Amino acid sequence: MTSATTLFDLYNSNSPFKLRIMGKLPRNRKKNRADPTAKPVKPPSDPELAAIRTSKILPVLQDLQSADQAKRSSAATAIANIVEDTKCRKLLLREQIVRILLEQTLTDASMETRIAGWGIMRNLALEEEADFCVHLYRQDILTAIEGAVKSIIQTIDSKDKPVSKLPKIQQDLVWNLTSSVVTLLTSLSEADFEIVDAISKLSTIINFLFGLLSFDGAPTEIQNEALSCLAALTEDNKALAEFITEQGDWVNILVRLKDSGGFQAVAACGVLHNIFSNMNTNEQSASVKGASDAILLPKLVETIQQAHHQTSNNGTNGTNGHAVHSSPERVLQMALEITASIATSLQEALELANGKEEEFEGFGDEVDDDDDDMGEDENDLDEAAMSDSNDPEMTQEEIEADMDMVLGDGQEDEETPDDQDTLHQLVRTACPAVIMVARPSQNMKSNEVQSQALAALNNIAWTVSSIDFSQSHLSSLQNTWTELAQRIWDEVISPVLSSNTADIELATAITGIAWAVCRSVQGRITLRADEHRKFMALYHASKNFATPTESSVGKKDAENLDDTAFQALGVKCIGVLGRLALDPAPVELNREVGVFLMTLLSGIPETPAAIVVEALNEIFDIYADKDFSFDQPVFWTNKFDKHLEEALPKCKKMAKTIDKRKAPELRSRVDEAVMNLARFLKYKKSEKGP
Repeated sequence: MTSATTLFDLYNSNSPFKLRIMGKLPRNRKKNRADPTAKPVKPPSDPELAAIRTSKILPVLQDLQSADQAKRSSAATAIANIVEDTKCRKLLLREQIVRILLEQTLTDASMETRIAGWGIMRNLALEEEADFCVHLYRQDILTAIEGAVKSIIQTIDSKDKPVSKLPKIQQDLVWNLTSSVVTLLTSLSEADFEIVDAISKLSTIINFLFGLLSFDGAPTEIQNEALSCLAALTEDNKALAEFITEQGDWVNILVRLKDSGGFQAVAACGVLHNIFSNMNTNEQSASVKGASDAILLPKLVETIQQAHHQTSNNGTNGTNGHAVHSSPERVLQMALEITASIATSLQEALELANGKEEEFEGFGDEVDDDDDDMGEDENDLDEAAMSDSNDPEMTQEEIEADMDMVLGDGQEDEETPDDQDTLHQLVRTACPAVIMVARPSQNMKSNEVQSQALAALNNIAWTVSSIDFSQSHLSSLQNTWTELAQRIWDEVISPVLSSNTADIELATAITGIAWAVCRSVQGRITLRADEHRKFMALYHASKNFATPTESSVGKKDAENLDDTAFQALGVKCIGVLGRLALDPAPVELNREVGVFLMTLLSGIPETPAAIVVEALNEIFDIYADKDFSFDQPVFWTNKFDKHLEEALPKCKKMAKTIDKRKAPELRSRVDEAVMNLARFLKYKKSEKGP
């Protein structure tokens, strides 16, 4: 698409750029809307709200429905200005402002009144929760939006009076209406996947958004809003992503905007990243040559560095004349969000390419999924977990094979060239820039920016931790990452640990990063003094915070129990300690961590199941080889084998208390840990010999 293509061409039936109709919008068929003359709304009981209703709300609503056009226009503008006030907004909603807008204001004969009406609707959507947008969708707001979009296009592309020839005041009206409609579409897209699907199927709207990006006369702010809307629409939307990649001109528009600067460049990167994430490599290469997140990272890193410099020098309060959503702080936050998402997408792509090991599904025929868990034969788990130990014919090779199942072989297939390019960009270029933003400083950035920087650092570290560096072609990257991992620890993690922060969210984020960093370098981190004890203390502190359990969550949230259990701060603390205690950790540090983990196991059933699973997994890794320097002086001298033998029946009993229908992941991982514990004990005994 070229700049010469008009917006009218974008939805004209003869246009080669017309978006195919991907289905009809399931519209609200209810014909009988509320009667404007129905019984008045009951006044609020609160005296203050009643006074506001009488003095501000009722008069302006009366004018909004007046026969006098000037009064309607003035009232619409006034309402748009008071919507941000929570009390006024709630009272307006109580007085059915949405019905009035849909039935009267948005179809008003006066253009000024219609534009103000759309401004009210936009502001309501921005201020209210997602449920409000769902309500608008069910009231068939998309039909009204589609009509407004066609009106805008006809105004812009009028042959007699094109928008560029209109007086400045009329141009402003057109772009104000455009801004309201596009921003409202963004709010709707962020509210619900069903709404996203419905919008994606409306040819007029999708063509309109890309038309704004290609129209030279469109203000930059309008193009920024169109990009934000497309970013919301293309997230996890493969159907729309596929269609966009088929339109070479559309992708070229995004690439061109990506190479610009500021908010527009980052927003274009966001849309392109969504498209790349939704398409597999073959589809990408067939439609967009060389398309991968690797082409986005240089621009994102450049933006992170520039925006961080601006926010560091100017503080976080002023926007230096920029609109709030395109201020350096917002641009920085958005660039970090996209970088974090790129890291996650890369990890998922690598895991998909390598073929993840099938999830453990229990012990097979010994346990019937249809049986009530509490009514299971108590011998089922015992037999499944200990069957190998009762087999006198097992050879040393078979025992070691069992340990491979317990520990995993960690082998990864070689990444694709695009993935390698993205990985190198992520580690060598993006990570140092993110560290600069994530580390604490005197001139502290906003909580949102700090939080997003930590999230990006966390995702990068977890992605790297999944890479098998035994491949020779990655040795240089491994050396680079080893230095970065220590730098992350020294500049980001240690300062927070030494501050003894009471901010639980910050502590959880830092611990997650520490766990990923330790995993990525197999625990080879140089610690300051007793930093490992900080994580022990943090674990004990985490017990004061509520952890979801089967009995404490409702039926609606039961399916999220597994995720929250294994993302708890306590689990992350165990993960960090386990990595720090790996060979070649000092014997004393290893002993301290080992005793700590054994103490957790001795606390079953009070110790949460997710903690038990993680503690066992760390123990399996830490003491996997008799050649480790701490094997004899720690594992055997401290009789860890006896502690584990005592823990085994407790773990079996704990497994029986977890309903696999409410927490399937938790139950399967506990079952797996029980089976692996039996194998691990047998393996250690075979190592020691008679």
